Amino acid sequence: MPVIKAGAYDLDITDTGSGPVVILIHSSASGLRQWRALTDSLKDRYRVIAVNLFGYGGTAAWPAARPLTAADQAELVVAAAGLAGGPVALVGHSLGGLVALEAAARLGHRVRVVIVFEPILFGHLATHGPAEAYEEIVTLAQRFDELAKVGDWSAAGECFVDYWARPGSFAAMPEERRQNTLAMLPPVVHEWAMAASGLRPLEGWSAITAPVHVIRAADSRIPTRAIVDLLAKAYPEWHLHEVPSGGHMAPLARPDLVNPVIARVLDGATR
Repeated sequence: MPVIKAGAYDLDITDTGSGPVVILIHSSASGLRQWRALTDSLKDRYRVIAVNLFGYGGTAAWPAARPLTAADQAELVVAAAGLAGGPVALVGHSLGGLVALEAAARLGHRVRVVIVFEPILFGHLATHGPAEAYEEIVTLAQRFDELAKVGDWSAAGECFVDYWARPGSFAAMPEERRQNTLAMLPPVVHEWAMAASGLRPLEGWSAITAPVHVIRAADSRIPTRAIVDLLAKAYPEWHLHEVPSGGHMAPLARPDLVNPVIARVLDGATR
């Protein structure tokens, strides 16, 4: 995979196909490979650039001299957008959804459409509620951080994966996949704080000039569903889509449901 420069940092990307540029941004504890099926379905009519965020693949780890922010992650996407000769489409899942929104706010008219699946804007729950949704995610984050601090990554992985997927998911993973997941857990320590306090306020997304499409799953977790509700209320001009199943990890668990929605939005924006 090619590595380009994003300021002082190495940025690991894949660059596939030709046509209008689509930039794909992955979720926590994942990486750009989560988009392989979507890339394969788009590459005959789009140039698809998938990025690895801080700490994933060949992208530099966050140096931790200060807390990571959404703006820091978004600068990686801005660098990837610099490879395009024209406007780009941004697609992000979870952590990647948060980063896609921040990048869109920074890129302005260089973005033609934004598609996000359940962006983890946890800080909005702290400010706007509902309180029980924020408390649920804070409890998960505190437990993860406690396990990470003592180096019990296996328990941290089980805690994280079983919450976002379903109980028993981590134990049921093939050993190779489990080890790959464990290797991608350290960046999550920085991402919790970023999602809680390292992002712009809810009203700050008015800086986005492109059409925004928000996707959620009908059976997803309370915190991410509540975030989508907040966005829908604050930005009634944004477009809301819902898939019937797959939960928060539907882009990975049910790409058969999610990828066609993304493709339809992209094709409509391109026309």
